[in-house]
Amino acid sequence: MKRLFLISLALILAINIFAANSIAMISASKGKVNLRRAAKVVPHKTGDFLYNKDEIRTGGESFAAYKYIDGSSTVKIFSNSIVYITATKNEKILDKKIELDKGSVFTNIKPNTGSFSVATPTTVASVKGTAFFTKFDEFGQSTFIITEGEVELKILNKDTQSITAGNTAVVQANGSFQIHNSTQEELQEIEQAELESTQGKENKKMRIPVIDPNGQTKYIEITW
Repeated sequence: MKRLFLISLALILAINIFAANSIAMISASKGKVNLRRAAKVVPHKTGDFLYNKDEIRTGGESFAAYKYIDGSSTVKIFSNSIVYITATKNEKILDKKIELDKGSVFTNIKPNTGSFSVATPTTVASVKGTAFFTKFDEFGQSTFIITEGEVELKILNKDTQSITAGNTAVVQANGSFQIHNSTQEELQEIEQAELESTQGKENKKMRIPVIDPNGQTKYIEITW
């Protein structure tokens, strides 16, 4: 009995140490989703941890989502996308960055939870609390649709542009850009992507306790 207790305690400690080095947790997965770590495809499931420099690739009619362990942000990755995830710990918060090499993502970030940016090959969108949709297509065009808050865009070597909710910025491969009021078609594109991500699956929820580096227990709610 005592031996079983010690083994269980050792496993719990190992899991907590393992979790302390993580930056996010997979909250949803549908269809063909590949998780790459150190250039190798690794098996995964809902509830698994993500680490700095992980890469997620989705196929056609596929979807993935994850939440950062500081509870600050949710990222949804839509079909035919390639996303590279990085984060550095800054005291008790995470400074987070996504590199979008292909496809589209929707990010929802709580304010005052560290820096957050989404980068395409031509543009870096930096925020501290907002929600927006980012797409990078095969022609090298970056599209940013802001649904909440404000986003600062750094386009190649040009000055920073501030984009507020209700507006869309379209950046061409050569760095030229246009900012306009978001059209109904653009907003419907987000709605369609959200709809496709939930089709064919029944949502379930669970809460998972995670011990942070300070020894405090936090709960992450996972929907899948």
